[in-house]
Amino acid sequence: MNLRKCFVAALILLLGVNLFATKYAGEIFRMGAGVRNFALGNIGVSDLNTTGAAYWNAALLNEISENRFELMHAEEYSGLLKYDTAAAIFGKENKISLVFTRIGIDDIPLTKLADPNSVVSNTNRPYKYKSVNNSDFVLYAGIARNLGNYIIGITPKIAYRHLAEEDGFGFGADLSTYFKYRNGLLGLKLHDFFTTQILWGNGTHEIVNPGLDAEANYQLIVPVIDRQGTFYLGTDIYSESRETASTLALGPLSMDFHTGFALAVHPAVDLLLGYDVNNFTTGFTLRLKSWQINYAFENDTELENSHRISLGYSL
Repeated sequence: MNLRKCFVAALILLLGVNLFATKYAGEIFRMGAGVRNFALGNIGVSDLNTTGAAYWNAALLNEISENRFELMHAEEYSGLLKYDTAAAIFGKENKISLVFTRIGIDDIPLTKLADPNSVVSNTNRPYKYKSVNNSDFVLYAGIARNLGNYIIGITPKIAYRHLAEEDGFGFGADLSTYFKYRNGLLGLKLHDFFTTQILWGNGTHEIVNPGLDAEANYQLIVPVIDRQGTFYLGTDIYSESRETASTLALGPLSMDFHTGFALAVHPAVDLLLGYDVNNFTTGFTLRLKSWQINYAFENDTELENSHRISLGYSL
Protein backbone atom coordinates (compact mmCIF):
# COMPACT_ATOMS: atom_id res chain seq x y z
CA MET A 1 0.00 0.00 0.00
CA ASN A 2 1.50 3.35 -0.98
CA LEU A 3 1.53 6.42 1.22
CA ARG A 4 -1.44 8.14 -0.45
CA LYS A 5 -3.59 5.08 0.20
CA CYS A 6 -2.42 4.99 3.82
CA PHE A 7 -3.63 8.54 4.45
CA VAL A 8 -6.92 7.86 2.66
CA ALA A 9 -7.37 4.76 4.84
CA ALA A 10 -6.63 6.89 7.91
CA LEU A 11 -9.34 9.37 6.90
CA ILE A 12 -11.84 6.53 6.43
CA LEU A 13 -10.84 5.21 9.85
CA LEU A 14 -11.73 8.56 11.40
CA LEU A 15 -15.30 8.11 10.18
CA GLY A 16 -15.69 5.08 12.38
CA VAL A 17 -13.70 6.17 15.41
CA ASN A 18 -15.56 5.94 18.72
CA LEU A 19 -12.99 5.80 21.47
CA PHE A 20 -14.96 7.67 24.12
CA ALA A 21 -12.59 10.59 23.68
CA THR A 22 -12.87 13.60 25.95
CA LYS A 23 -14.08 16.44 23.75
CA TYR A 24 -11.53 19.31 23.54
CA ALA A 25 -8.98 17.36 25.61
CA GLY A 26 -6.47 17.99 22.82
CA GLU A 27 -6.80 21.78 22.75
CA ILE A 28 -3.42 22.24 24.42
CA PHE A 29 -1.92 20.66 21.28
CA ARG A 30 -3.83 23.02 18.93
CA MET A 31 -2.44 26.42 19.97
CA GLY A 32 -0.04 26.62 17.02
CA ALA A 33 3.67 27.37 16.96
CA GLY A 34 5.41 30.35 15.41
CA VAL A 35 4.31 33.93 14.93
CA ARG A 36 4.56 33.77 11.13
CA ASN A 37 2.18 30.81 11.07
CA PHE A 38 -0.25 32.54 13.42
CA ALA A 39 -0.29 35.63 11.17
CA LEU A 40 -1.09 33.38 8.19
CA GLY A 41 -4.27 32.14 9.87
CA ASN A 42 -2.64 29.24 11.76
CA ILE A 43 -1.19 27.85 8.54
CA GLY A 44 1.93 25.67 8.75
CA VAL A 45 1.49 22.10 7.51
CA SER A 46 2.81 23.16 4.07
CA ASP A 47 5.02 26.09 5.13
CA LEU A 48 8.73 25.60 4.41
CA ASN A 49 9.57 28.85 6.22
CA THR A 50 8.34 27.73 9.61
CA THR A 51 10.68 27.16 12.55
CA GLY A 52 8.11 24.95 14.27
CA ALA A 53 8.35 21.96 11.91
CA ALA A 54 8.00 19.50 14.79
CA TYR A 55 4.60 20.96 15.55
CA TRP A 56 3.33 21.48 12.00
CA ASN A 57 4.88 18.83 9.76
CA ALA A 58 8.16 17.14 10.63
CA ALA A 59 8.47 15.70 7.10
CA LEU A 60 9.27 19.23 5.84
CA LEU A 61 12.67 18.93 7.57
CA ASN A 62 13.73 17.11 4.40
CA GLU A 63 13.42 20.44 2.53
CA ILE A 64 15.16 22.67 5.10
CA SER A 65 18.92 23.21 4.86
CA GLU A 66 19.74 25.87 7.46
CA ASN A 67 19.50 25.76 11.24
CA ARG A 68 16.73 27.93 12.70
CA PHE A 69 15.84 29.18 16.17
CA GLU A 70 12.85 31.17 17.40
CA LEU A 71 11.54 32.48 20.73
CA MET A 72 7.92 33.61 20.91
CA HIS A 73 5.88 35.41 23.56
CA ALA A 74 2.16 36.10 23.43
CA GLU A 75 -0.36 37.65 25.80
CA GLU A 76 -3.93 37.01 24.80
CA TYR A 77 -7.37 38.01 26.08
CA SER A 78 -6.09 41.24 27.68
CA GLY A 79 -3.06 39.46 29.09
CA LEU A 80 -5.08 36.79 30.91
CA LEU A 81 -3.49 33.93 28.94
CA LYS A 82 0.24 33.78 28.28
CA TYR A 83 1.64 31.57 25.54
CA ASP A 84 5.38 31.09 25.05
CA THR A 85 7.30 28.84 22.68
CA ALA A 86 10.92 28.01 21.97
CA ALA A 87 11.55 26.31 18.62
CA ALA A 88 14.69 25.02 16.93
CA ILE A 89 15.71 23.17 13.78
CA PHE A 90 19.27 21.89 13.85
CA GLY A 91 21.57 19.18 12.55
CA LYS A 92 23.72 18.55 9.49
CA GLU A 93 22.49 15.73 7.26
CA ASN A 94 19.46 14.71 9.33
CA LYS A 95 17.61 17.67 10.79
CA ILE A 96 15.86 17.53 14.15
CA SER A 97 13.09 19.90 15.17
CA LEU A 98 12.17 20.71 18.78
CA VAL A 99 9.25 22.85 19.92
CA PHE A 100 8.61 23.58 23.59
CA THR A 101 5.44 25.43 24.59
CA ARG A 102 3.97 26.83 27.80
CA ILE A 103 0.36 27.93 28.14
CA GLY A 104 -0.28 29.70 31.43
CA ILE A 105 -3.01 31.49 33.34
CA ASP A 106 -1.61 32.90 36.56
CA ASP A 107 -3.07 34.22 39.83
CA ILE A 108 -6.51 32.64 39.56
CA PRO A 109 -8.43 33.47 42.77
CA LEU A 110 -10.23 30.71 44.67
CA THR A 111 -13.09 31.86 46.90
CA LYS A 112 -15.15 30.58 49.81
CA LEU A 113 -18.26 31.78 51.60
CA ALA A 114 -17.91 32.98 55.16
CA ASP A 115 -20.75 30.61 55.94
CA PRO A 116 -20.68 27.76 53.38
CA ASN A 117 -24.03 26.47 54.68
CA SER A 118 -25.84 29.67 53.74
CA VAL A 119 -26.57 31.50 50.50
CA VAL A 120 -24.63 34.50 49.18
CA SER A 121 -25.82 37.75 50.77
CA ASN A 122 -24.54 41.12 51.95
CA THR A 123 -23.50 39.47 55.20
CA ASN A 124 -22.22 36.26 53.60
CA ARG A 125 -20.01 37.33 50.76
CA PRO A 126 -17.37 35.18 49.05
CA TYR A 127 -13.79 35.95 49.94
CA LYS A 128 -10.48 35.00 48.33
CA TYR A 129 -8.58 32.46 50.36
CA LYS A 130 -5.78 31.58 47.90
CA SER A 131 -4.52 31.97 44.32
CA VAL A 132 -3.59 29.15 41.95
CA ASN A 133 -1.91 28.90 38.55
CA ASN A 134 -2.83 26.82 35.51
CA SER A 135 0.08 25.77 33.30
CA ASP A 136 0.47 23.37 30.38
CA PHE A 137 3.92 22.38 29.12
CA VAL A 138 4.32 20.44 25.85
CA LEU A 139 7.49 19.20 24.15
CA TYR A 140 7.42 18.15 20.47
CA ALA A 141 10.40 16.35 18.88
CA GLY A 142 10.26 15.84 15.11
CA ILE A 143 12.38 13.91 12.62
CA ALA A 144 11.99 13.08 8.91
CA ARG A 145 12.80 9.71 7.36
CA ASN A 146 12.55 8.08 3.93
CA LEU A 147 9.88 5.44 3.41
CA GLY A 148 10.46 4.16 -0.11
CA ASN A 149 9.76 7.10 -2.42
CA TYR A 150 8.09 9.11 0.32
CA ILE A 151 9.18 11.27 3.23
CA ILE A 152 7.56 10.59 6.59
CA GLY A 153 7.68 12.93 9.57
CA ILE A 154 7.32 11.52 13.08
CA THR A 155 6.68 13.77 16.08
CA PRO A 156 6.44 12.21 19.55
CA LYS A 157 5.02 14.67 22.09
CA ILE A 158 4.78 14.72 25.86
CA ALA A 159 2.83 17.09 28.08
CA TYR A 160 2.72 18.08 31.72
CA ARG A 161 -0.46 19.74 32.97
CA HIS A 162 -0.94 21.59 36.26
CA LEU A 163 -4.51 22.82 36.72
CA ALA A 164 -5.17 24.41 40.09
CA GLU A 165 -4.39 21.57 42.50
CA GLU A 166 -4.28 18.68 40.01
CA ASP A 167 -1.38 17.37 37.90
CA GLY A 168 -1.45 15.26 34.78
CA PHE A 169 0.84 13.82 32.10
CA GLY A 170 0.13 13.27 28.43
CA PHE A 171 1.88 11.41 25.62
CA GLY A 172 1.16 10.86 21.93
CA ALA A 173 2.58 11.33 18.45
CA ASP A 174 1.83 12.87 15.03
CA LEU A 175 2.58 11.40 11.60
CA SER A 176 3.08 13.67 8.57
CA THR A 177 4.18 13.82 4.94
CA TYR A 178 4.10 16.12 1.90
CA PHE A 179 3.88 16.05 -1.89
CA LYS A 180 5.45 18.64 -4.16
CA TYR A 181 3.87 19.81 -7.40
CA ARG A 182 4.51 22.63 -9.84
CA ASN A 183 4.69 25.93 -7.90
CA GLY A 184 3.34 24.39 -4.74
CA LEU A 185 3.24 21.79 -2.01
CA LEU A 186 0.60 19.65 -0.28
CA GLY A 187 1.15 18.78 3.37
CA LEU A 188 -0.72 16.17 5.41
CA LYS A 189 -0.57 15.52 9.15
CA LEU A 190 -2.33 12.75 11.03
CA HIS A 191 -2.24 14.13 14.55
CA ASP A 192 -2.61 11.91 17.63
CA PHE A 193 -2.52 8.98 15.23
CA PHE A 194 -2.64 6.23 17.89
CA THR A 195 -4.70 8.47 20.23
CA THR A 196 -3.03 10.71 22.78
CA GLN A 197 -3.45 9.77 26.44
CA ILE A 198 -3.69 12.25 29.32
CA LEU A 199 -3.45 10.69 32.79
CA TRP A 200 -4.38 12.75 35.86
CA GLY A 201 -3.21 12.22 39.42
CA ASN A 202 -6.80 11.88 40.62
CA GLY A 203 -7.33 8.85 38.37
CA THR A 204 -9.07 10.64 35.49
CA HIS A 205 -8.06 9.37 32.04
CA GLU A 206 -8.62 11.57 28.96
CA ILE A 207 -8.22 10.43 25.35
CA VAL A 208 -7.53 12.63 22.33
CA ASN A 209 -8.88 11.09 19.13
CA PRO A 210 -6.89 11.11 15.86
CA GLY A 211 -7.52 13.87 13.34
CA LEU A 212 -6.22 14.94 9.95
CA ASP A 213 -4.76 18.31 8.90
CA ALA A 214 -4.48 18.93 5.14
CA GLU A 215 -2.94 22.03 3.61
CA ALA A 216 -1.76 23.20 0.20
CA ASN A 217 0.12 26.25 -1.03
CA TYR A 218 0.74 27.83 -4.42
CA GLN A 219 3.45 30.34 -5.34
CA LEU A 220 3.05 33.01 -8.01
CA ILE A 221 4.35 36.38 -9.12
CA VAL A 222 1.76 39.04 -8.23
CA PRO A 223 0.94 41.20 -11.27
CA VAL A 224 1.57 44.96 -11.28
CA ILE A 225 3.86 44.94 -8.22
CA ASP A 226 5.97 42.04 -9.60
CA ARG A 227 6.52 40.44 -6.18
CA GLN A 228 6.35 36.80 -5.12
CA GLY A 229 3.27 35.72 -3.23
CA THR A 230 2.19 32.43 -1.70
CA PHE A 231 -1.41 31.36 -1.15
CA TYR A 232 -2.24 28.80 1.54
CA LEU A 233 -5.43 26.83 2.11
CA GLY A 234 -5.88 24.29 4.88
CA THR A 235 -8.42 22.34 6.88
CA ASP A 236 -8.45 20.55 10.24
CA ILE A 237 -10.58 17.42 10.49
CA TYR A 238 -11.59 16.27 13.99
CA SER A 239 -13.27 13.02 15.00
CA GLU A 240 -14.88 14.00 18.29
CA SER A 241 -18.36 15.27 17.28
CA ARG A 242 -17.70 18.97 17.79
CA GLU A 243 -20.92 19.83 15.94
CA THR A 244 -21.67 23.60 16.08
CA ALA A 245 -18.29 24.33 17.66
CA SER A 246 -16.70 23.81 14.22
CA THR A 247 -17.26 25.45 10.84
CA LEU A 248 -18.65 22.30 9.24
CA ALA A 249 -19.98 19.17 10.94
CA LEU A 250 -20.57 15.82 9.25
CA GLY A 251 -21.77 13.39 11.88
CA PRO A 252 -18.82 12.48 14.13
CA LEU A 253 -16.46 14.47 11.91
CA SER A 254 -16.06 18.23 11.98
CA MET A 255 -13.89 20.62 9.98
CA ASP A 256 -12.30 24.04 10.45
CA PHE A 257 -10.71 26.04 7.64
CA HIS A 258 -7.67 28.30 7.34
CA THR A 259 -6.36 30.53 4.58
CA GLY A 260 -3.23 32.64 4.33
CA PHE A 261 -1.26 34.81 1.97
CA ALA A 262 2.41 35.84 2.25
CA LEU A 263 3.71 38.67 0.08
CA ALA A 264 7.44 39.38 -0.25
CA VAL A 265 7.26 43.16 -0.62
CA HIS A 266 11.04 43.46 -0.14
CA PRO A 267 13.92 40.95 0.26
CA ALA A 268 13.85 41.84 3.97
CA VAL A 269 10.09 42.19 4.52
CA ASP A 270 7.13 39.82 4.16
CA LEU A 271 3.54 40.96 4.72
CA LEU A 272 1.22 38.26 6.05
CA LEU A 273 -2.55 37.90 5.96
CA GLY A 274 -4.81 35.08 7.08
CA TYR A 275 -8.19 33.79 8.15
CA ASP A 276 -8.26 31.45 11.14
CA VAL A 277 -11.65 29.73 11.44
CA ASN A 278 -13.67 32.87 12.29
CA ASN A 279 -11.00 35.51 12.80
CA PHE A 280 -8.82 37.60 10.51
CA THR A 281 -5.08 37.70 11.14
CA THR A 282 -2.21 39.79 9.86
CA GLY A 283 1.44 40.47 10.59
CA PHE A 284 4.90 40.79 9.11
CA THR A 285 8.39 39.31 9.05
CA LEU A 286 11.39 41.64 9.13
CA ARG A 287 14.80 40.13 8.33
CA LEU A 288 18.02 41.80 9.52
CA LYS A 289 20.93 39.70 8.25
CA SER A 290 20.53 36.38 10.10
CA TRP A 291 17.92 37.73 12.51
CA GLN A 292 14.15 37.81 12.14
CA ILE A 293 11.46 39.79 13.93
CA ASN A 294 7.95 38.41 13.51
CA TYR A 295 4.71 40.05 14.59
CA ALA A 296 1.14 38.74 14.37
CA PHE A 297 -2.27 40.17 15.22
CA GLU A 298 -5.63 38.39 15.38
CA ASN A 299 -8.91 40.28 15.33
CA ASP A 300 -11.25 38.37 17.64
CA THR A 301 -14.79 39.75 17.61
CA GLU A 302 -16.02 37.60 20.50
CA LEU A 303 -13.07 37.70 22.89
CA GLU A 304 -10.10 40.05 23.05
CA ASN A 305 -7.65 40.62 20.19
CA SER A 306 -4.37 38.69 20.29
CA HIS A 307 -0.80 39.84 19.71
CA ARG A 308 2.24 37.63 19.25
CA ILE A 309 5.88 38.57 18.69
CA SER A 310 9.01 36.50 18.19
CA LEU A 311 12.72 36.77 17.59
CA GLY A 312 14.35 34.29 15.23
CA TYR A 313 17.85 33.44 14.07
CA SER A 314 19.05 31.38 11.08
CA LEU A 315 22.52 30.06 10.26
